[in-house]
Amino acid sequence: MFSAACWISMMGCNVFLMLKLLLISEFHSHCSCLSHQYHFVNINLTWTDAQAYCRENYTDLATIDNMEEMKRLTESVGSDYTGEAWIGLKKGTSWRWQWSSGEGGTGYTNWDKGEPNNQYNNEHCTTFRGYGAWNDLPCSYQSNMGYFICYTGE
Repeated sequence: MFSAACWISMMGCNVFLMLKLLLISEFHSHCSCLSHQYHFVNINLTWTDAQAYCRENYTDLATIDNMEEMKRLTESVGSDYTGEAWIGLKKGTSWRWQWSSGEGGTGYTNWDKGEPNNQYNNEHCTTFRGYGAWNDLPCSYQSNMGYFICYTGE
């Protein structure tokens, strides 16, 4: 038989292990929520209409916080796509780039060479180019390029 001291020691160890497992599983669940899942939508819309579509059907236009998310976004578009697609980066009221979702700063950027250039002083929205670089364009732009990328997640 076990002594009372041994029993209490074993119970303490079990409680410790249970707490450790609980913390690990809680941390894991939060980590998976932070990931964005990207959705390429091949409907031709302006940036503002694309944002409304994403907010109605997903979470918002795509935000990209780091290189890993950029890689996942590129994979969601597919290697055969060579055009451009709206993402959620736009000049805000203070003329600083910000995500349409309002989340995070824009610490991570992937501007193409020479961008953003604000050509004609009206390029306030951002597209993702098929090879991964970003370009600023007028938000009202809608040629055959008006596709966009939405995301779901936190």
